[in-house]
Amino acid sequence: MLGLVSAKTTPNATPLHNSFRQNDNHIHKNGNKTPSPLLKRTPSPSFSKPKTKPSKKTLQELRIDESSLDNPDLGPFLLKLAIDTMASGDNQNKALDFATRASISFEISSGPGLDLAMSLQVEAAIYCSRGRLENAIPVLERSIEVLDHKSGSDHAMAKFSGFMQLGDTYSMLGRVDRSISSYESGLKIQIETLGDLDPRVAESCR
Repeated sequence: MLGLVSAKTTPNATPLHNSFRQNDNHIHKNGNKTPSPLLKRTPSPSFSKPKTKPSKKTLQELRIDESSLDNPDLGPFLLKLAIDTMASGDNQNKALDFATRASISFEISSGPGLDLAMSLQVEAAIYCSRGRLENAIPVLERSIEVLDHKSGSDHAMAKFSGFMQLGDTYSMLGRVDRSISSYESGLKIQIETLGDLDPRVAESCR
């Protein structure tokens, strides 16, 4: 996953895990190495585009459609706006608003699944970039809850990513036990999905 934002961490908090992201056919498309997060780096989800592609509607049409959150075009549109705004660093409050509304739209229009999980992880990353770590926790927990790791490797690796992002967030809050528990849960899913001999598993254990 790409780390596109930086966040100020809380004082005297040191991340316990130096690798929380993993390459995957759905989540990651560049290389096999898992980057190591730094103390000043915000836990970030994968920023690949959602599988559901927005239709070629104008911005004005989509703004009008926003009155109906079950519009299937709205979630992907808002999520793209959130990711682009987040990457530009121009207005993180606006990025958070886009991501939050995208998550609500995905929840209503398509329900639990990869698109909703990715939207929630983007939303959590923006919370962290704003220093609102406590707000990120329930969002990340929801992103984990909406995925069934037995539904395929895409779901499994997205769930792994959520657990590792959650572990990093707890670490920055100084909640050591919760952080370790989250890392262990993520590692278990990774091993079940990739096998314990996969080099990416060893990278996660560093």
